[in-house]
Amino acid sequence: MFSVPSFASRSTALELMDDPAIQGPELEVTLAEIERINRALGGYPPSLHGIEALRPEGVTALSILDVGTGGADFPMRIADWAAERGLDVRITGIDLTETTVDFARQRTRAYDGIEIVQADLFDLDEGAPFDIVHAAQVLHHFVGDEAERALAKMARLARYGVVVNDLHRHPLAWGGIAVITRALAKSRLVKYDAPLSVLRGFSREDFEGMCRRAGLAAPRVKWRPMFRWEVVVPTRDRA
Repeated sequence: MFSVPSFASRSTALELMDDPAIQGPELEVTLAEIERINRALGGYPPSLHGIEALRPEGVTALSILDVGTGGADFPMRIADWAAERGLDVRITGIDLTETTVDFARQRTRAYDGIEIVQADLFDLDEGAPFDIVHAAQVLHHFVGDEAERALAKMARLARYGVVVNDLHRHPLAWGGIAVITRALAKSRLVKYDAPLSVLRGFSREDFEGMCRRAGLAAPRVKWRPMFRWEVVVPTRDRA
């Protein structure tokens, strides 16, 4: 039996994947399992819908920053989606750890339009903005007001706006992912982190409050299966 935690506010507990000591094969197995979960549970559509919502009519070339790219499954899915529509999309994926970056570079070698860089979001030069900044399953890794700071930084880096694809903090989402990962996941990180990620997820009010406090445009927040949020934050000149 599970002991259902409180969902009144976001958890501040640290996920195992936030530990920079987690490296090598264990991290690669974990990233591969996260990709399978994204495929199985509808993880990609919120990102693709959000990017299309921000793309100005008639614009066929986009530069996209993918924050916390992990195994680069989102850049690859975005690139495939763009190619199907005849769009010229250049994607820069950033992540903090060398092992993750090496793994993502190996997986994206066949994609000319994807570059993977080891970098910290907060260190990026705001004088060289991207058209769209995208963050999938990343914002919940920031604790407390760091999530708000990260969102504000992403907005300063984006010409058209920011797309956030993240988790809905909800008891059904928590219970479902706990059962699935306990039964099917091989990675100890996924077994522990997946339910905790839901606890560190967001409500609609969380996103609205973060954008308001950061001085950003009101977000367009849509609920997507399975317990995902599609959040589009236009930059001021497109609000």
